Amino acid sequence: MILMPQARPISADELDIVRDLALQIWPKAYRTSISPDRIDSLASEIFDIDKLEDDIMQRGHVFFVMRVGRVDVGFCAAHLEGTRIWVSKLCILPDFRGFGLASALIDAAQEHFSPADDLVICVHKDHDPAVNFCLRSGFKIAGETPSEYGELTDFVMHKALPHHQMRAA
Repeated sequence: MILMPQARPISADELDIVRDLALQIWPKAYRTSISPDRIDSLASEIFDIDKLEDDIMQRGHVFFVMRVGRVDVGFCAAHLEGTRIWVSKLCILPDFRGFGLASALIDAAQEHFSPADDLVICVHKDHDPAVNFCLRSGFKIAGETPSEYGELTDFVMHKALPHHQMRAA
């Protein structure tokens, strides 16, 4: 049986899915770039349910969850500023990486916020798998910025969108 992955936007009532996935994914994904004594508290801070709800209610973020079969395997968060889509969070469980699911989540955000001129994502500069994924996906490094989460530095990565991808009127 072939399981078809599905990305869907979620409501604030479903943010526990995001938090549960993040607390599984983050410690493993960042174990080489964030000190072990800091990673659990940082993940708890970033994925605090109240903070995620504020992202939705106050900042216009939309969270998308990727499901394969009956299992939620990843998520992303995105919002629109002008004609630019900002992808602020993107996580996939390790066993499900390499199957195009992160790209499908970005595509879901792009479709949701269409029409848009470009995509931007900030990626921790020492998180090589994420940086390489973005480069393979057509993003270019546009600069560096201090992370909002303390001592980290992020690459600001940019990707122009072809105008033919805009939703038909």
